[in-house]
Amino acid sequence: MKPLHSLVLPALLVLSGLPAGAETDVTPGLWSYEASAALGPIPMRDQGTRCVDPKMAEASYESLFNDINPNCQITDGREASDGYHFTLQCAGGPDGMLSGRLIVGGNSASLSATGWTGAGENNVPVILSASAKKLSPSCS
Repeated sequence: MKPLHSLVLPALLVLSGLPAGAETDVTPGLWSYEASAALGPIPMRDQGTRCVDPKMAEASYESLFNDINPNCQITDGREASDGYHFTLQCAGGPDGMLSGRLIVGGNSASLSATGWTGAGENNVPVILSASAKKLSPSCS
């Protein structure tokens, strides 16, 4: 499994571009993130910063998401007054499903999701909570 930091910020950035194929509305710059997750009984926490370069900011929703895991896709997504609600399905390793909500406002984003991962009858519950905020318009 990829480290939590390699999944959370890209997921926040990817999910902020609502329809598949659309460009995201994330701007380039230095972003910070904080995340907590539970993979079954195993808690995980991560925080840090990541540079969002112009190429990533201009990339399509689909291409960014495929960078996280090409075996996953949003199967149900809708924009509502309280955020973007989604279902993410993964098959072909690791298998799983997450249902959650993303709230994007200006230079910040938050994500909460629950679901499972595993194979066959060995599914493990997953709980994810994350936030990101833009710290600076440049990464230097």
